[in-house]
Amino acid sequence: MASLAAMDVAAFTRRLKRNAVLYALVLLFLLTAYGLLVAALAVYLASIWGPPMALLAVAGGALVLAFIVYLCAVIANASEQRRKREAAASNSSKALMMTAALTALPLLVKSRPLLLVAVVGGLGFLATRTMGASNRRYSEPGE
Repeated sequence: MASLAAMDVAAFTRRLKRNAVLYALVLLFLLTAYGLLVAALAVYLASIWGPPMALLAVAGGALVLAFIVYLCAVIANASEQRRKREAAASNSSKALMMTAALTALPLLVKSRPLLLVAVVGGLGFLATRTMGASNRRYSEPGE
């Protein structure tokens, strides 16, 4: 069993190293192609506008693209932070409800009618949550 696990790990590391080298080569060729495309664009624009204007146009285009990518990253990070805050708020309210339930537990255990009401209420709550989740699964996309 141990030798079988060792063979799997060895094969995995060998495959990982091979893939890393191959992906590095692919990245190198992609970067070379990108550089040559930018150079070809600069040469083409130089034949129309002259070398200084062509280089300024290519640099300006690169700056605009960099700014767009930066804005996308900022927007994605902001939405992720908002989702984290909402999840934390949701979890804190759940923790508050659990704390309240745990503090009321000794009183419920001592009183039989209150225990019965709490169990029925809990089962009703779970039933509505389960039915609500199944209804949300099939709701309209615009809702």
